[in-house]
Amino acid sequence: MKTISLILTSFLLLTFGYAQKIEISFLASAGAYHYSGASATGISSFYGSGGTPNQYYTNNPYGSKGGFSYGAGIQAQHVSKGGFITGLQAGYDVLRSAENITYVYPGYAYPDITPFNYLVENAILVKGKTHLQNESINLSPYIGYRLKGKNISVDLMPGIDVAFNVSSYDKGKATGDDGTVYTTNNKRPDGPTDFRLKFGAAVNYKKWGITASYAHGLTNFDKGMIGDGGPYIVHSELLQFGITYRLF
Repeated sequence: MKTISLILTSFLLLTFGYAQKIEISFLASAGAYHYSGASATGISSFYGSGGTPNQYYTNNPYGSKGGFSYGAGIQAQHVSKGGFITGLQAGYDVLRSAENITYVYPGYAYPDITPFNYLVENAILVKGKTHLQNESINLSPYIGYRLKGKNISVDLMPGIDVAFNVSSYDKGKATGDDGTVYTTNNKRPDGPTDFRLKFGAAVNYKKWGITASYAHGLTNFDKGMIGDGGPYIVHSELLQFGITYRLF
């Protein structure tokens, strides 16, 4: 958190110190977030002690399907007379991957306690979906270039995302053939700081802009896993679209 405070303080000082030279904008975005890599999956199961809602958890939470995600923040950028851009975005994101749930194992305790045959014999066929929801403070420095037209300008903004995790939850629901509903709202350990390579672009008209960006994560979320089922590799992928409003 000290690192976040230091960067945000520098951001505010930069904003107020050079307000006449820097464009300040509010931004809001929505898009799809998912995981890629050997450990990512589109199908998983609920494991738990059974019966009571919120006692379950997703066996592999790293969904390879895109989940609805959103965020908001502020942007400060300097555009030189030649069109070169240096800027920083700071915001708060709610990022959700998705995967289908096909089975519930209500008797699961631990691999060395619960026999595999018992799990298979007591598996419940279900239909449902789960999300791994990460909330994070995101800082995105970038450099780029502005293409200027008569009434419209286009900003090309390659850069990076640095996402500081605030909380992580495993949230999902599945329904059995008999109508029984199984849910999870499992608090997970906070995820690692995610570093992502990012390319963004914006089309600007007067004070309004439309944005699009794609970011590929470099951080391995499954790095701490050990065992015979590897390789354990999971990276984030984020596609966003949004709008901006320039204050000055």
